[in-house]
Amino acid sequence: MEELSARKKALETRTGLSFGFDNQIQYLGSHSAKTPSDAAANAFRFYGTWTAVGRDTLDEGALVFKFENRSALGSRISPQALGPSLGYAGLFSSTFSDAGWVLTNFYWRQRFAGGRGSFVVGQVDVTDYVNVDGLANPWTAFTNLEFQQQSTFPAPNQGLGAALRWRIGENWVILGGFANANSDPSDPVRSAQDLFETGETFKHFAIGWTPEWGERFDRLLQLTVWQVDERTAAGVPEGHGISFAASGRSGPWHRTFRVGFADGGGTALDRSISFATAYEARGGKDFAGLGLNWGRAPRSSLNQYALEAFYRYGLNDFFQITPQVQYVANPIGDPSSDGIMVFGVRLRAVF
Repeated sequence: MEELSARKKALETRTGLSFGFDNQIQYLGSHSAKTPSDAAANAFRFYGTWTAVGRDTLDEGALVFKFENRSALGSRISPQALGPSLGYAGLFSSTFSDAGWVLTNFYWRQRFAGGRGSFVVGQVDVTDYVNVDGLANPWTAFTNLEFQQQSTFPAPNQGLGAALRWRIGENWVILGGFANANSDPSDPVRSAQDLFETGETFKHFAIGWTPEWGERFDRLLQLTVWQVDERTAAGVPEGHGISFAASGRSGPWHRTFRVGFADGGGTALDRSISFATAYEARGGKDFAGLGLNWGRAPRSSLNQYALEAFYRYGLNDFFQITPQVQYVANPIGDPSSDGIMVFGVRLRAVF
């Protein structure tokens, strides 16, 4: 592994190309009498960045790419599908799906004006840069959607889009953009053609504040407004809403707070509040987290509560094992149930 890392670093120094790949497996099992009551999936990713213009300057330009295979294991459903099948108005796992081969990133990122401005255009993932917080990585932290984004924020799948960011002074930033509302990363060409035929888009605008630009991912306040067009073929009405995300960090402790509201747009919840905290143990080799969420669905008076706790243990520099537990009280999709308990484990190998 050390020799591979050295060769990758040498390649990056010589050409500006950095790359990596990882493979992850997640298993979730529940006590529910419903079937299926468990789920498992594998996710393989190959990703990289080629800095082709202005390398080692503030105005660099780069091609960002990521190819993935997300597949359910055996005869089981995917962890992404387990929550709705058990009556949970949300997702126990946002990324471990059964989508097959998908193109999740293939875009150009350009910085300009001495790094004060930047834009992306191409095959983008809106959740990489909109409504984010310091614990939003579904591969290394929480897997429940409520602690990465929220079910009140109907970001589309990865697809054609663009966004522009501009930094105002040292602390403020604005961000605006759009993406294909009907995107399908398993068929990006057809998906792009559909965008030009229908014109149905997801739009977003955000304003953020950070006490220090270099720590913006760990210490950030961000207010985002969004609007999505009616998706005619899918039968989903127009929608709009607002989301607030806050991240804080002090030493090994991370904390996030989220509030979201939606009106239409086909969201599973139309109001949601989340709080999460995490701790870096063993000098950062391990990571432990706890998240709590309250939400309500459109046309429902039920108060749904969700919890996720995990401990990510690093066996070495390239392999991690993460046991986790999730619990949902008053699942909106199954009023006859008082709660759903889910236990799981996630394995990750990084190369």
